Amino acid sequence: MAQVVTLAVLVAVVGMPHGGLDHRFGRALLRPALGPQWSIVFVASYLAVMMVVVAGWWWLPGLTVAGFVILSAVHFGLTEDRCDAPIGLVRSALFGGMVVWVPALFWPAEFSRLLTWVIPHSSGGAEIIVAPAFQTMLAAMLPITLAWAFATSLWCGIRVMVFIVLFAVTPPLVSFALYFCGWHSGIELYRLSRQANPHNVWSGLARVVRAAIPLASLAVVMIAVGGWVVARDRPLTPALVQTIFIGLSVVAVPHMLLHWMAIRRNLNPFAEIDS
Repeated sequence: MAQVVTLAVLVAVVGMPHGGLDHRFGRALLRPALGPQWSIVFVASYLAVMMVVVAGWWWLPGLTVAGFVILSAVHFGLTEDRCDAPIGLVRSALFGGMVVWVPALFWPAEFSRLLTWVIPHSSGGAEIIVAPAFQTMLAAMLPITLAWAFATSLWCGIRVMVFIVLFAVTPPLVSFALYFCGWHSGIELYRLSRQANPHNVWSGLARVVRAAIPLASLAVVMIAVGGWVVARDRPLTPALVQTIFIGLSVVAVPHMLLHWMAIRRNLNPFAEIDS
């Protein structure tokens, strides 16, 4: 229970703010082509993607969780990719997906139990995690991942090796919190801070936090309310786990799609708005 509560607090306080600038990225992306109408298109598109994710969790939960994991791996992999020279989509997704597949290898029973909690209307569907063939495949990915990482750069290899050890020895919820809040969100907040003020990262961070508070706070409230509605009749710990991951996916999928487009176009949300 303590792990779940800690994860919820860390995601709300540390994880959400780096996604709280999506409206600025949306403006930087859409305003040049749409002018003042950019906000209507942005809000409508963002909400439409969120509704699709909600419907997916309700009607096709297995497919939705698989799609969310793959999209998250690619998104996390873009952070890894930007720490090195470009490493390509496949390796980037492999490295970004370590936070999922390494715990599934070393903590199969715990990972399977968490997956059962996450998927709505299901007490099963997670048996594949503990299947010998699936575990063999995951084990084969370890040397491949390490070899690719060290072939990319020494720093990449060391970083990937440290993450593998962390995910192998730490319970899945704890390792996810450390990776998502301590590494992924931290790196993204640092980059945003440099964009906000290239000359003073602390001043830039303050600016990022001020700009992110409204949207990040709204996302936290939406997740809390949605979690109460969906999981109010379930035991507290499974309900919290389901709320965190379904809520994260609902706000994260449009965020990840938007940031993929922003990275491809090298957008600075502050430079466009301030110009």
